[in-house]
Amino acid sequence: MARWWNARPSSPSRSLMPLPANNTGDAQVEPGSVRRSALEAAVEVEIQLTPQDVLALVSEPLQEVEKVFRRNLESEVPVIAEIGRYIAESGGKRIRPGLLLLASRACGYEGRRDILYGAVFEFIHTATLVHDDVIDEADCRRGRLSVNSRWGNTLTILMGDYLYIRSLGMALVGEDLGILNLISDITLKMIEGELMQTHAIGRLDVTEEQYMEIVTRKTARLFSGCCETASVLVERDDWRQPLKAYGHAIGVAYQMVDDMLDFTSEQEVLGKPVASDLKEGKLTLPVIDLLARRADLRPVVRHIIEQPEDCADAYALLVEALHREGSLSRARTMAREHADAARAAASMLPPSVYRDALVSLPDLLVSRQS
Repeated sequence: MARWWNARPSSPSRSLMPLPANNTGDAQVEPGSVRRSALEAAVEVEIQLTPQDVLALVSEPLQEVEKVFRRNLESEVPVIAEIGRYIAESGGKRIRPGLLLLASRACGYEGRRDILYGAVFEFIHTATLVHDDVIDEADCRRGRLSVNSRWGNTLTILMGDYLYIRSLGMALVGEDLGILNLISDITLKMIEGELMQTHAIGRLDVTEEQYMEIVTRKTARLFSGCCETASVLVERDDWRQPLKAYGHAIGVAYQMVDDMLDFTSEQEVLGKPVASDLKEGKLTLPVIDLLARRADLRPVVRHIIEQPEDCADAYALLVEALHREGSLSRARTMAREHADAARAAASMLPPSVYRDALVSLPDLLVSRQS
């Protein structure tokens, strides 16, 4: 089978127009003959790829998602419009809507509702980030001041609520009760995860099992929901579980890598301070693994949590121990195991260039540096 990055369009490129406000008409084709509108954006030779290279396969519909996202951030209320512009200008990887677009095309979908729902899921993700920054008392997000740093906690909380409700209004346009139920479940699971994580702040006895429960709800459920939506759009229940499993596995792997980067990357690359989770009292997989093996390092971790502004020596000691004891290596191994599970799930879909992209993506996300 031809690799997706060497593929050629089987039909002329088709420009996707903005989503009509009152048109949710769909069309379907056989998965093996999916029209490809962004293959010219894919690289032509086998090189070191990035997740963005894979998403280039759906660059045109992803641009339409961005238009819908930005259009729905507009408001006649000046403060909402101002904060909305700031959020839009902050950018983002758009991994979640990208997954939905790849998955829907892997299922042979040719309608436009995946564009709408891609924007809905990005709204939900953005709402969680806005609320998270208040909970975490974060000063920056994606290399610039966080919303709460600029407008204060009260306005930020209300803006996060607004984004959630706005996403539901957008979803109603799709007129699909099944997807509305899915969105409701995703949102509830994400809130459960946030409550569980917040309740565990400052505790040094968090277990790997508890960590996985939090990640499954707070991060992976949105990933799995994005992919699951594709099967609903084409009314193929037999593809629903493989897509849900794919999204879950890739979501867990994505979060595990995020947690490792907190100790292996730099603030300029991450767009936020290093060790930010630990300084906020949140134990992630590498630290949980380390403390299970080296209980004598608990005072070091406690010092970082209680004195985040004066912990340079303790942080250096912790990072050295994470490397020496193999905790970072074990976390990466677990992330790769979930990436393997994601690839296996994607392989259950019908052959297509989009399935190949889904199969390629997990390893690229695990190897990312930001």
